[in-house]
Amino acid sequence: MSLHKAATAALLLLPAIPAAAQTTPASMEQLVRDQAAALAAQQARIDALERRLAALEPVVQHTASTAAEVAKAKPVVETRLDRLERLRALPAGNAALRPASDPLTAPSPSQAANEPDETFDWAKGLPQITSADGRSAMRLRGRMLFDTTTSFGSGFDRRNITGTKARAIRLGVEGKLGDMIGYQVEFDLTDNQAALRGAYLSFTKKWGANTYELSLGNRLTDRSMEGASSSDSQPFLERNATALATAPRKGSFGLGAMARVYGKTWHAAVQLDGNEASTNGSFDDSTTLTGRVHWNPWRNKDAIVHLGAWGYREDFSSGLASIPLSTRIGGRFNELITIQASNLLSPDHGEAFGLELGGVYKSFWMFGEYGERDVWARESAGGRQVGVRAGSIGTGYYLTGEKPPYVARGGVWSKPRVLNPVTDGGWGALEIAARYDRVSYSGLLGGDGYSTTLGLNWYLLDWVRLTPNWIHWRTENRAGAYAGTDTGDTLVGRVAVSF
Repeated sequence: MSLHKAATAALLLLPAIPAAAQTTPASMEQLVRDQAAALAAQQARIDALERRLAALEPVVQHTASTAAEVAKAKPVVETRLDRLERLRALPAGNAALRPASDPLTAPSPSQAANEPDETFDWAKGLPQITSADGRSAMRLRGRMLFDTTTSFGSGFDRRNITGTKARAIRLGVEGKLGDMIGYQVEFDLTDNQAALRGAYLSFTKKWGANTYELSLGNRLTDRSMEGASSSDSQPFLERNATALATAPRKGSFGLGAMARVYGKTWHAAVQLDGNEASTNGSFDDSTTLTGRVHWNPWRNKDAIVHLGAWGYREDFSSGLASIPLSTRIGGRFNELITIQASNLLSPDHGEAFGLELGGVYKSFWMFGEYGERDVWARESAGGRQVGVRAGSIGTGYYLTGEKPPYVARGGVWSKPRVLNPVTDGGWGALEIAARYDRVSYSGLLGGDGYSTTLGLNWYLLDWVRLTPNWIHWRTENRAGAYAGTDTGDTLVGRVAVSF
């Protein structure tokens, strides 16, 4: 008998010892029988308890193991110094990417079993809801870009205007369901009009060393480095002249299908889409087939080299009477400062291509782009052809030590990761930048011109930015209300909040 069984029996016998000394043999025999029955009942209870404990032992061990795994998997809260070291250690081309714990870029570690099914995160300015296992997530997206601008020095007094503009007021939602399905819906208020921007469903699958993605819906076209980058991620207040002058008639977005494949040092994309989402359906859609590739032939912790190429073919709707041929070079607000050619009547189709070259070294970056676009009228209208040639080169440097927000995965710009945000008592990030743009339209009525832009970006946080740009421009138009040679300057300031 085990020690605790013997002790139990002894305790049960103690009350009976004094009484046994005063009882008869018959009563003693009865007492022994009663005592034996009590011991048997006690033994049965002990055996039952031991069986219950044996059954619970695997559950207890599994619970302890699960708790240990969860504790090991849960992310450690990093300090400000830890964050600085992590951001500085990121290789060039990854400086703008969110950490792997961001549920919209990679699965998050599992949450503890006693935590809620969902968690809320306000670190990016707007709430993000994440499932406990990190496989599903949804967050709001928002953008407010407010500009104030003045132009002066033009020989045409009407071009010297001053005003304010809401460059973009955008609100939307994005999310993912499991590891394959993603979605986004955004509406934008620009130029006093409401417009649908990103609105698509995506399917992503990794096979071997590559990741494949298919998107259906309205999405930003993957064309040229700055053309494929979001408008709130540009180092200057507007995309360069190459991206603007060679854009297809449909603009930056297209409603259709896009397929992408991402390799270790490259990516390729092809997109087929029609008119914008709000088309009235009176005629056939114009269609545009676009392709782009980029490659990073050299990359280490401090430097990365970028090469890229793109092209498209657009076939215009028979119901399209004409297309305008002009490029703004004095900022988005002033629509009068343009390089232009006369409108092309009865357009039939257009073709374009472009090249990209540049790189990043520590806090310094330099990128150049060149593009050509040609459009033809229908044979019944004489088959007239007009073309545009554009080139841009820009450079910048982060005075506060940040790495340029070039994303190697898609060869595009993103927002920087600020080392010392003002909310932590720092000064934010300061970037100085300069760019030269040249645009030339062919034909007897084609225009020519250039602009030089100097900019300063002050990022208070990753998603809050104050930016002044000074643009010196020159236009030589052969047609329109502002024909002849003209020069002037434009100052633009922007307050940007982008979640």
